[in-house]
Amino acid sequence: MKKTDYVIARGTIVLKSGMRIGGSDDLLQIGGPDLTCIKDPVSGRPYIPGTSLKGKMRSELEKELGRTAGNEPCGCATHTCPICRVFGPHKKAQHDLGPTRILVRDAPLLDGGDFEFKTESTIQRAMGVAVNPRTLERVVPGSRFRLEIGIQAFDIDENFEYEDADRKTVRGIEALIEVVYHALDLVEQSGLGSGTSKGYGQVEIEVEEVVRPQRRRGPGRPRVIT
Repeated sequence: MKKTDYVIARGTIVLKSGMRIGGSDDLLQIGGPDLTCIKDPVSGRPYIPGTSLKGKMRSELEKELGRTAGNEPCGCATHTCPICRVFGPHKKAQHDLGPTRILVRDAPLLDGGDFEFKTESTIQRAMGVAVNPRTLERVVPGSRFRLEIGIQAFDIDENFEYEDADRKTVRGIEALIEVVYHALDLVEQSGLGSGTSKGYGQVEIEVEEVVRPQRRRGPGRPRVIT
């Protein structure tokens, strides 16, 4: 198996509603929120973990393509399955699909990133009163994060096919890119983080460029001293 191509999709993720991707605090804050957002431990600024985005892309694509298997991700490992090819077969160590095709980077904050507190409660229907209130921390709408996804192709991907948005069949690296586009479109439909069914985490994802990185050369490469 030989790696034949590598591209990087770059863009932005814009919050259209408050988003919460769960984090944890080392210290209990009196009067603080019950559920916090994940933050960079150095800067204290919010970010979107690559694992969260990748997992959401996979789960939404599995639902769209009817590849769900109970509570487990798809692990069929067939050559025609775009999910197993791009994201890897779940819990299947022995397969011939090769490495995972995408590398989803953590999405750092570009601008915005303030926090808001939102209080939720459960309605006790018999009494008609709110019970069990809790306060959540969310990243405010309008915040922008940097999107970066690496997509690698191997010689075994040459005949892999997928349909683009115009229902045109494409192959190879173009097909892998279309799988990523499709998954990102589905994330826009559903949202990111917890509470999406309650309106949290609505996002707009814009892929601004897909580029092939150039091999480093010249003064930017340190000399080897022998």
